[in-house]
Amino acid sequence: MIDPSSIELDQFLTTWYGPPSRKEAVAPEQYRGLPSPLQAWHTLAARWSRPLIRNKKLLAPNEITTKDGKVLFMVDPGDAIWGFDPESPTTVYEGRLYGEWVPLSESFTEFLIHNAMNEATHAAPHTKSCESVKNEHIARIVAPMTEVNFGGWYWPRPGHRIFVGEGLIADIGPAMEDQEPWGDKPGYSEVQIGATTASNLSYLDDIPETDWY
Repeated sequence: MIDPSSIELDQFLTTWYGPPSRKEAVAPEQYRGLPSPLQAWHTLAARWSRPLIRNKKLLAPNEITTKDGKVLFMVDPGDAIWGFDPESPTTVYEGRLYGEWVPLSESFTEFLIHNAMNEATHAAPHTKSCESVKNEHIARIVAPMTEVNFGGWYWPRPGHRIFVGEGLIADIGPAMEDQEPWGDKPGYSEVQIGATTASNLSYLDDIPETDWY
């Protein structure tokens, strides 16, 4: 497995989004009250003119609110939310708008790396997805890649993993049942893969019983 601490975010972002178009600047005053890893992310991400987080929304300082004692800093289009304890801002908490906060085992820095890699699987120059892949085919799909040893989170459901290789990145987790109560679909996974070139994804065409889009 790949140790998340070995991943240099600036190099990773350059690989997947191209070189930054802006010079590094001092973070605006309103960002300086945030935990240092979150400050560093905002400073780094500002060097790219395109948004680096699109499946979720990383809140600007003027949008940040509190909920049940936690400072809410990121949301998704559904009801998933992420926050930190202002008294101990090194821990990231995951929750739901109408649920309880749960502390994650990942450090704030690891969480931000994890989030950046998850986003890249959707925002890469070339992507393929399948919501229902037989688990017997997963080993073949991830063969060109190595898993990143993240501590894990619960969004969009527990059990998702990140894999990365030369010009390839994937998020793989349990497939969802087709009807309520929307549990895990036994024997199947959902797969989201990004690539720097279309040819890097061509091997997926040989995976049987799988419809990519």
